[in-house]
Amino acid sequence: MSVPARQNLYRKYRPQKFSELAGQEHISKTIQSAIATGRISHAYMFSGPRGTGKTSSARLLAKILNCKDLQKDKNGLPDCCGVCDNCKRIEEMNFMDIVEIDAASNNGVEDIRQMREKVKYKPAEGKYKIYIIDEVHMLSGSAFNAFLKTLEEPPENVIFVLATTDPQKVPATIISRCQCFDFHSVSRKTIQTRLEEIVELEHKEGQFPEFEPEALSVIAECAEGGFRDALSILDQISSSSITDKITLDQVLEMTRRLSYSTLKTIANSIFEHDLAGLVKNLNELYVKGYEPLTIGRDLLEYLRRCMLLKIDSKANQILDLPVEQINETIAQIENLSVRYLIGSVTRIERILMSLRNSLQTRILLESELIKLALGDEIFATEALEKRIEELEQKVAGLKRIAVSGQISGRATTQLPSTQSSSLSTYPQNKNVTPIQRNPVTTSRPIVSSEPPLTSVKSLNDDLSKLREAVYKTSKVLSSLMLSSTLKKEGNLLVITVNLSYAYTKLNEEDSKAIILDAAKQIWPNIEKVEIKNTANSNPTAISNNNNKVQSPPVDMLVEIAKIDEQAKQKVKQTPQVSEALEVFGGDVIGIE
Repeated sequence: MSVPARQNLYRKYRPQKFSELAGQEHISKTIQSAIATGRISHAYMFSGPRGTGKTSSARLLAKILNCKDLQKDKNGLPDCCGVCDNCKRIEEMNFMDIVEIDAASNNGVEDIRQMREKVKYKPAEGKYKIYIIDEVHMLSGSAFNAFLKTLEEPPENVIFVLATTDPQKVPATIISRCQCFDFHSVSRKTIQTRLEEIVELEHKEGQFPEFEPEALSVIAECAEGGFRDALSILDQISSSSITDKITLDQVLEMTRRLSYSTLKTIANSIFEHDLAGLVKNLNELYVKGYEPLTIGRDLLEYLRRCMLLKIDSKANQILDLPVEQINETIAQIENLSVRYLIGSVTRIERILMSLRNSLQTRILLESELIKLALGDEIFATEALEKRIEELEQKVAGLKRIAVSGQISGRATTQLPSTQSSSLSTYPQNKNVTPIQRNPVTTSRPIVSSEPPLTSVKSLNDDLSKLREAVYKTSKVLSSLMLSSTLKKEGNLLVITVNLSYAYTKLNEEDSKAIILDAAKQIWPNIEKVEIKNTANSNPTAISNNNNKVQSPPVDMLVEIAKIDEQAKQKVKQTPQVSEALEVFGGDVIGIE
C-alpha cells in the first residue's frame, strides 16, 4: 500500500497573503501602498539572505495584481482575498501568467532570447503577466546585456521580479532599472513565535509532537534569520522523533549545539584558570562527537553574551534569554573586566578562522583555549595594554632627559650620565651583540628637513646651482661639495676640494658621473669633470702622522646629520615602522 507524499512544512506554511509575511513588514506595506495608489513599477528586485521570503513575496505580488476581489487588512491596505479562482490557481502554481525562471540553470543568452519572444504576448488569464527570475545574479554577462532593453521597456501589463541572495554580482545597469527591496534576517523571537503557531496547528491536525519553548528557541537560533531553515529543522526533528514531546536535550543533540550549562562550565574553567577542568570538559565533548569548530562557534556566542551583559546588565532586550540565565551569567562575570572579555571574544574569533585551515583542529582548539585560561600577560589583552602604557611612559621619560641634556650634534659628544642610567631600565640580553652605529648618527641633532643648500650663503652662484642639481640625485655628494671651488676650462669642469675625505668620495667614477650629468643640465658644453685636492695631490693624504684619514669638518658633519635625519623621517613613514612606534613608542636611532 503506497503512502501519500507528505508536504514539507516550509511549503505548506508559505505566506498566502501579505499580512502573513512575518518579519518583512517594511516591504509588504510599501508594495501594498503602491497597489493602493496605482504606482506599480515594471521591475522589482528582491535581495536578501536565504529563506527570508523573496520568492514568496514575488508570488504574493503576482497574486495581489491578479486577484479578482481585493480585500483590506487591519491597516486598511489592499490584500489578496485568497479564495478567488486566480488566487487559488496561483497557490497551486498552475496559473499561466506567472513564469518562474531559475537563472542558475537557465543563465545563457539563448534563454533570455526565448523569454523576450514570449514577453510580447498579452496575459492569458489575468491582468498582468509576472516573470519571476530567481537567483538572477547567476546570469552570464551576455545574458544580462540581452536582458537590458526588455527590462527597461517591457510590454504593457508585464512585470519582472528579480530575486537574488548576492546583489553585488548584479550589474548596476540592471539594478538601476528596478525598484530594489532588501529583505532582512528575521529575529529569533519572531521565528520562535511563528514556530509555536505552526506546532499548535500541526498538533491539532494529527500525529505531531509538542515542543518545549526552549527547544523551539534553539531551532530559531539555528535558523540564523531564515524561516525556511527553521521550518526544515522543525520538520526533520518532528519526523525523526517517536515521543509525544520534544525536549531541549533532543534538539541540542540533533542540531549539534552545546547546552547553556555546558558552555557555562567551559567558560568558568577559562575564567578561573582551571586547566585540568577545561581539558576534561573538552574531551567529554569530543567523545560525544562534537567537532572543534562547533565548540568554538558556540563558545564564541556565549562569550559575546558575557561581554554584552558586562557592558550593560539590561542587555537582555538584545539577547532575549531566560531571566535565570541572565542572572547566572552576570554573577559569573562579576570579577571580570570588559577589556578581558573583549580580548577573549577576539581570540575565539581568530581561533575559528584558523580552525578552517588547520590539519589538527582539536589540538589547535585545545592549545588556544589553554592559553586563554592561563591568564598570562602574553595572552591577556588587558595585561598587554598595561605593558604598552608602561613602555610609553619610560620612552617619554627618556625623551625628556634627552631634551634637557641638550645633546650636541658633534661626533665627540657623550650621553649624560643621567641618561645612561635611565637606559639601563631596558632589559639587557647578554647574547645579543650591541648595534654599532656611525658616530655621526649617534648625536641625532634636531634639524630642519629643508635642503642644506639654503643655509649656505658664502658660496658663489655657480657652485650653488651645481650643488642644487647634484642634490636631486645624491644628497651626500652635494654636502661634500660644501667648501669646494669651481673652474671651467672649455669643456672641462674642475672642482677643487681641500679635504681628502671629500676628495676620495668625489673622485669615484660613479660620483663623477653624477656630477657630470648635473653639470650638463647647467652648462651643456661640459664634457668632463676633474676633481682636485688643494691640501695634497695624493688622494690618500694623511694628517697628524696618525695614519688616519682626515676627518670632515664640523659644518659638514651637520649637513650629513641633516641627510641622516631626513632618511630616518622617511623610514618612520613606512606602515610597519610607524605602527610599531605608535604601539611601543621609542624612536629610530640609526639606519644600516
